[in-house]
Amino acid sequence: MVATSPDLTGTGALSPALLRHLSALLLFGVGAVHLYEYMADYYRVIPIIGPLFAANFASAVVLGISLLVPLASIPLVRSLPLIGRAPHALVALGGIVFLLGTIIGLLISEQATLFGFHEYGYRTTVWLALGLESAAVLSLAGYLALETRRIRHRPAGAR
Repeated sequence: MVATSPDLTGTGALSPALLRHLSALLLFGVGAVHLYEYMADYYRVIPIIGPLFAANFASAVVLGISLLVPLASIPLVRSLPLIGRAPHALVALGGIVFLLGTIIGLLISEQATLFGFHEYGYRTTVWLALGLESAAVLSLAGYLALETRRIRHRPAGAR
């Protein structure tokens, strides 16, 4: 058996592009579950929580689209000193923070009240949301790890 070095070119089974696209799909799933709960489970009539579910849907969609769009080709993004180097990595980091906030909000509403709302029981949509959110966090973290490694190992002239 021949030992090989890890693939940093982005062509391996767990390439940054694959994880980025998977993360976008998972974010769309998170958004869909929250839109479903907003509409079908009547969360839209709950003060504060209803608008937060709508905002969760919108945020998940915006983050997912941002992961799919070639941000580095946008002149404004490319011209910003810090953001221009790794725009998708920053979106991924924002996605992780967003998803962890969503998970923490659910856990708080299960154990106590959140803005006067108490969630009762883990129904199918709650389990689905937790599963998608957790998978998205892991996928985004994997993407960040691979992308950070790829950026670090880029030849000096390519930076």
